[in-house]
Parts: sequence; structure tokens; C-alpha cells
Amino acid sequence: MEKIKEIDGNDLDNVLLSDLVVEGYYDYFEITNCIINKCDFSKSNLQGIDISDTKISFSNFSNVDLSSRSYKKTNFDDCNLVGIDFNSSFWEDVIFNKCNLSYCNFSGCNLKNVKFIDCKLDDGSFNEIKWKALEFNNCSMESVEFIHTKLKDIDLSDCNIKDLRVPVENLKGLIVSYEQALGLSLLLGIKIK
Repeated sequence: MEKIKEIDGNDLDNVLLSDLVVEGYYDYFEITNCIINKCDFSKSNLQGIDISDTKISFSNFSNVDLSSRSYKKTNFDDCNLVGIDFNSSFWEDVIFNKCNLSYCNFSGCNLKNVKFIDCKLDDGSFNEIKWKALEFNNCSMESVEFIHTKLKDIDLSDCNIKDLRVPVENLKGLIVSYEQALGLSLLLGIKIK
């Protein structure tokens, strides 16, 4: 695997990106079979990239626009993804592990076999998503929004879901703990003595 020192906008295949600061606008290119480690993309516009079969760790994508793209067989580990915009993207076989995704936008996404493990998703938006095999494990999800998103069979029982923003009709089939059910009862207007 070749280590490269800069991104020039050409497709990247089977390369190592490490300790880079990436700036600028990238119209369209693909990242395939790569390892990205300790890179800072926070001052770049990556709206035109597709990523597949790639491992991304300890990297900063805060406030980057990655909307309307495709992400397949990719792992994000210990990444800063605060405020990232994934709006209307396609996701398949992707794992987020120990990432900070506060204020993220997944609205309009199609998520297939996507896992969030030990992630911070506070104030995130998952509006109007389509999903199959979506998992949240031990995540902080305070004030996360699920508007026009069915939550049937999603298990949030080991997550912090304080102030979840979801219409009552979308709660049907959601899996939660006993304590969480008490908190969600406030959405139904139930008063507990």
C-alpha cells in the first residue's frame, strides 16, 4: 500500500493517507480500498467523493458536506464528525465506532446494514430516512430527531435517548428499556404518579 502526501482530486485506490491536512474543493473522485489515519478534512469541501472498502480512523471531518454520495463497506473509528452533512446519501455495510457525530445530518439517507457503536449523536437529524438493519449500540442520542422515520424494530435500549424528538406515530415497535419507556410516555401526554 502506497503512502501519499497530498490529495490531487484523482481517484484513490489502495493507498494510505496519514497525518494530512486536506483543504480545498474536490468535485468528484472515489476513495477505494484505502486507510485514512489522523487526517484533517475540516477545511475542505468533499461533496463529490464516494468511499468504499476503506478504514478511516482518528480523522476530523467536522462541518464537512458529504451529502448526496455513496458510502459502502467503510469503517469510521474515533473520528470527529461534528456537524457533518450526509444528507441524501446511500450507506451500505458501514460502521461508526466511538465517533462524535453531534449535530450530524442523515436526513433523506438510505441506510442498509449501518451500525453506530459507542457514538455521540446528540442533536443529530435522522429525518425521512429509509433503513434496513440499522443498529445503535451504547450511543448518546440526546435531542436526536426522527421525523417521518419509522422506528419499528430499532433497539435503543442501551442508549441515552433523553429528549428524543419523534412523532408519536413513529414510536410503534421501537425497542427501549423500562426506564426509557417512562420518559417516552411524556410524548404521549401520560402523567405518571
